[in-house]
Amino acid sequence: MQSILVAVDGSPHSLQGVREAAQLAKSLSARLELVNVLPPILLSPSVYAETIAKVEEGNRQAAEEILQAAKKVATELGAQADTVMVTGAPAEALADLAQADRVWGVVIGAKGHGAVKRVLLGSITDRLVHICSKPVLVVR
Repeated sequence: MQSILVAVDGSPHSLQGVREAAQLAKSLSARLELVNVLPPILLSPSVYAETIAKVEEGNRQAAEEILQAAKKVATELGAQADTVMVTGAPAEALADLAQADRVWGVVIGAKGHGAVKRVLLGSITDRLVHICSKPVLVVR
């Protein structure tokens, strides 16, 4: 069975992406893989080991809550959904996951910043669209 990756970060935009992906999954007879990407901790482990462990645990707990809320939305709309938690740069992590044969494509919610803000602030969505080898559906 094919899967559709859905980036979720707990924002209203990502939940709208879950809703759209659920409809798409039903029409393609696919499963959803709801993905939350945890940020890497960039502190020296030798100096901040205890602090890093606490921050990572807090990040994992928050990600689990975000994933469960997204899964509830997906299942209420009749889609089968699994949850995935990975660590890394979001666009790159999603593009890497999308390389699997089972993956049809990626759905990501976006705020809809204009071109100037994307250049100044950067955009995970913009980066993902450029580096992903599979279709990327941007939901606004």
